[in-house]
Amino acid sequence: MTPLGRDASQGSDERPKTRPKQALIRPDQQTGLVHLARRLHDDRSVKGERITANTVLRVAIDGLVEHEDRLHGDNEVQLLASWREFLSLAASLGSLEAALIDAANDLDAARNTVGDPITVSTLIRVAVAGLTRHQDALRGATEGELLASWLQFLDSREATASC
Repeated sequence: MTPLGRDASQGSDERPKTRPKQALIRPDQQTGLVHLARRLHDDRSVKGERITANTVLRVAIDGLVEHEDRLHGDNEVQLLASWREFLSLAASLGSLEAALIDAANDLDAARNTVGDPITVSTLIRVAVAGLTRHQDALRGATEGELLASWLQFLDSREATASC
């Protein structure tokens, strides 16, 4: 499904027809939605289509439907917690994106077109596979401690390999 819906023609920014749907929302949600829509509308770089509370709701619905496999729970609190967990993970990966892109580009250039291209997704899969395989090497209760134990593990493996 495209961000503009199934009925939007390819390459078109035309908004498809919409249908009304009522939702019961809390007063704080209404206030936050109105403020967000106004801020997004005022911050547009290209003046044209208005950004309204309904626009923001449609974007949120598209995101939820697109990532429906990330939602789980038996009630609103649990569903919201699972959605926030997904968003937190996405934000964490986003903050690492520049470093991952640089590393992928460097490694890809070094392969001299031999083998498969090295992408950010490749590096993430390699890292997850390594962490999963050697999770017993991770020690600590904080991010810093976990990172230090992982780097110590890698350094010991490197020292063993060079002997």
